[in-house]
Amino acid sequence: MGPQHLRPVQLLCLLWAITFLPWAGALLCYEATASLFRGVNFQNWRWLLMRSMVCKLMEGCEETLVFIEAGTNRGVVGFKGCTSSLSYPPRISYLASPPGVSVASYSRVCRTYLCNNITTLQLFVRLKAEAPKSVALSSHTCPSCVGEHSKECLPHFVSTETCPKEALECYSSTLKFQAGSLNTTFLLMGCAYEYEKLLAKYHYIGSIQVTEVLNILEKSQVFGAGPSSRGSSWGILLGLLLVFRH
Repeated sequence: MGPQHLRPVQLLCLLWAITFLPWAGALLCYEATASLFRGVNFQNWRWLLMRSMVCKLMEGCEETLVFIEAGTNRGVVGFKGCTSSLSYPPRISYLASPPGVSVASYSRVCRTYLCNNITTLQLFVRLKAEAPKSVALSSHTCPSCVGEHSKECLPHFVSTETCPKEALECYSSTLKFQAGSLNTTFLLMGCAYEYEKLLAKYHYIGSIQVTEVLNILEKSQVFGAGPSSRGSSWGILLGLLLVFRH
């Protein structure tokens, strides 16, 4: 039997299949962002996974989650999606350790179907359990807040916390986290070991780009005045709002 020639329709179908053949090796990953600064606790926080995305050839699935604490105030920022980074196992650690304001992160890159599937804060529960449980307190206090300037950190939501003896400086910064569709800016205030950038060594957390700007505090807050009043918290927040409008 001699060679059989493809009909035009069959040839078009073959060309179409060849065009999309490389996608056969591409991964499907969850696509999600998280940005929450009110009512965050270890028991009820859930990362809802409603969407997925097809990655480019050779890309992997990433999930990065950042947990922030300042006194009783907590925040969560996270990113899930495709990445060109090499695979690495789960990494969980404190970027800024307690006592005082703390920032912890979890991140990994994997290359199996929908493998970026973490949905809770349980990994941070285990990390927090390793931190010292009893902390000696001082008589010094600082304003404390985690959240957006115009929402969770409005003056009447700013609390006053008693500082640990190892973290007597009043810290305040504006943090911006960006990755894919994640773009969130928030205020972080509380007690710290030193008045310096907590995340100065971290320009990226996973794929999340980090920008940290120290805020200008009243002199009485920086150099250890006694208990803060509601009025001084108002002054600090109004000053910050004016600074970041210009």
